[in-house]
Amino acid sequence: MKVVVSCDALVARNATIEVIENILGLYEEAELYTIVHHEGKILGPVEQRRIQSTYLTNMITEELPFGDEWWKKAMLIPGACKNLTIPCSVDLLINISSGFSQGFARCEGVYQITYLTENKFLERKPKFWREKIFRAYLENWASKSMKQANELWVTHEKAREFWAERHPNVKVMSPFFKATDFPLFPEATRKAFPKDFLCLDAESLKKDQAEKLVKSLKADNIKFKFVGHDDHLQSLKKDEDESNFYGSRCAGELAPLLAACRGFLSFQHVGFPVRAVEALSTGTPVWMPKESEGHQFVTGEGVLGKEESLGDLPGLFEKMAGFDPKKVHGQTNKFHEIKFRAELKRRIDKLELSK
Repeated sequence: MKVVVSCDALVARNATIEVIENILGLYEEAELYTIVHHEGKILGPVEQRRIQSTYLTNMITEELPFGDEWWKKAMLIPGACKNLTIPCSVDLLINISSGFSQGFARCEGVYQITYLTENKFLERKPKFWREKIFRAYLENWASKSMKQANELWVTHEKAREFWAERHPNVKVMSPFFKATDFPLFPEATRKAFPKDFLCLDAESLKKDQAEKLVKSLKADNIKFKFVGHDDHLQSLKKDEDESNFYGSRCAGELAPLLAACRGFLSFQHVGFPVRAVEALSTGTPVWMPKESEGHQFVTGEGVLGKEESLGDLPGLFEKMAGFDPKKVHGQTNKFHEIKFRAELKRRIDKLELSK
């Protein structure tokens, strides 16, 4: 069976890349199709495959996908996808989508599975006049493209209920994280951790949110560290202690930091909250906004935000000390990478699509 994988962008390592790597591990000859590709930015098996991208690769140069530059040129995406066709020789197209790449043109007879890992339209309010003018057109195109997939996989039951009214073949496919990279450290090690600071998910914070949060944390004498990609916080970094910005690190460096902090604050509203789940896996409680889609995935021990606001940071900081690390860690077992890969292979093996 000839398999091709498509996605929205290959410009930086994120949760989508990890899904793609799992698929590539099953299909050694699979090629990649994407809207934007920045060559050499993603180390590992992805860059070792043949990658085809649209002309937007030369027009969208920002380091992370779905930023302002992406949305300024988003009205060109339907045409770009139409001009990059999946060959007729392909049996199966596995599309990992954040709302756009399900629209690649394909020959009749190519079976398409779209795995909608997140919907970027849900978290973006148009900022520019061009966005406002073309937003309805773009969303309509994205929705119609979604319906053309033979199967639509979503990440949780609430999303399945929504799409079941719009697509005839919708299934839930639970996401995953690299559980072995974020272990629950031995009890003796956990006792040595300071637990006197909070970790903040930098990527999920806008600049004004970050500034306001830092001001509140300082007023309450609570120590903190930003983790993850933080280039959009450059102006804040100039005014703050550089040691408060941990940046993007490998799991070997990030896991001990997450385990050592009192709690993790994530402001991600859409998609699987992989960074929050990584923190939970180390036994560290997390806070997410009450409207965050993350509460569809984890709701048990150590998950805060549905009732706790950031208006009482000292109270939240105190509450985060009262959870059992083993129970906090336990609820992440259902997102193990091995479980995901086995289910993925089982579903695809049932298709029997080879021509």
